[in-house]
Amino acid sequence: MRGGARLLRHSYWIGAMLLLLTIVPSPVSAAPSMVYFPQTGHHVAEPFLTFWRTHGAVRLFGYPIDEAHTEDGLLVQDFERVRLEQHPELQGQILLARLGSLLTSDQAQQDPAFTPIRLDPPPAEQPDRRYFPQTGHFLAYGFKRFWERNGGLAMFGYPISEEHQEVNPDDGKTYTVQWFERARFEWHPDQRGTPWEVQLGRLGAAYAAQRGIDTHPVAQQPQAPDFSWSLFARSTRIVVLMYHQVGEPASRYRIPLWKFAQQLDWLRDHGYTVISLAQAYDAVLNGGPLPDKPVVITFDDGTAGQWAAAQVLEAHEMHAAFFIVAGHSELTPDQLRTLVAQGHEIGSHSLTHAHLPLIGADQRWREVAASREQLAAIVGEPPRFFAYPYGEYDAATIAAVQAAGYDGALAAWGGTQWTPERRWNEPRVEVSGLLTLEQFAQLVEHW
Repeated sequence: MRGGARLLRHSYWIGAMLLLLTIVPSPVSAAPSMVYFPQTGHHVAEPFLTFWRTHGAVRLFGYPIDEAHTEDGLLVQDFERVRLEQHPELQGQILLARLGSLLTSDQAQQDPAFTPIRLDPPPAEQPDRRYFPQTGHFLAYGFKRFWERNGGLAMFGYPISEEHQEVNPDDGKTYTVQWFERARFEWHPDQRGTPWEVQLGRLGAAYAAQRGIDTHPVAQQPQAPDFSWSLFARSTRIVVLMYHQVGEPASRYRIPLWKFAQQLDWLRDHGYTVISLAQAYDAVLNGGPLPDKPVVITFDDGTAGQWAAAQVLEAHEMHAAFFIVAGHSELTPDQLRTLVAQGHEIGSHSLTHAHLPLIGADQRWREVAASREQLAAIVGEPPRFFAYPYGEYDAATIAAVQAAGYDGALAAWGGTQWTPERRWNEPRVEVSGLLTLEQFAQLVEHW
């Protein structure tokens, strides 16, 4: 985003404030405590329903394949990829069953990938590689990012194998996989850059088949509606920070590098987890999992100083989304490709940083579509997300962004509450380079 257009920006702010003042909340019906999935012919009820919705839903767990029932004193239910268990000895906590360990008890005795690697002293953790002395295995790169962003140890347990090749019994294809106590990760290169790039293996279905569990569909109970996300309130607090230039001297749109590093330290020390825009959208649109304190870091314009910020992010094991003005980016093509290789996301910030609502339809389309094509040619894949220059958009601009093939778009301001209805203008929080650390903390914690 750049300076200028002060009168136009003020008019947008005034209009937004008037809109907020006129909104009257409508009554919201209570969410159901039981739903039915016609895809597999089974119900999911509390306490599993809330856990399923908020920790990964279909993308992570798959659909239910039986009804909730009691085994060995635990309430359990099987899904395509996992088994959920309620543990009364842990105050009713829901956990994934240890299907990874159960299903590999024989394989672990023969496959070298399961042989523990004993290192004394254990190696120091690196940004893209971590050793677990508890099981003697490494976790690295894309699997490490997926593990960290989707629940980590509490969700999946420790790794019990190294990465290796396995044939998937469901489709007969060979994938790079890694086993954990509670899951098997599979890398799907054909889904690169999407929330489906790493998937959980269908361990729930495999375990049900091994145990002879009845998975036949059951009749739908009258009080259980078909599952739909519209049945549940889905406003989600996601702090999406918006930065611009990086360097000296500090100004509204320029943050010193040391201050940016200080803010990353604060986020880490106060329990925030940096997630990708893809994960944020997956959570809001599809019920994908989120950590307790999610934060997304974004940069607009593609200015030269952002390269130094990327190195600071790398040192903190964090990633960001860089929205590039494709027609005159100060970041070179090689730098953009390196950012993608490091796990950052590249988005479009238009072709020339034009005022999109004020230009003609043909020029607007070129700003939105040609920028996507140019960036795709540089980094090898089309950007999924768009950020409106100056934070300005209207119905015609949103329609152009949708037609160009983007998956979502970001406004420049608006707070921290993300909803499916705001898919094409999700809010962000501007971070001024003039903020003190205390002011930054207030912005993140209370905006």
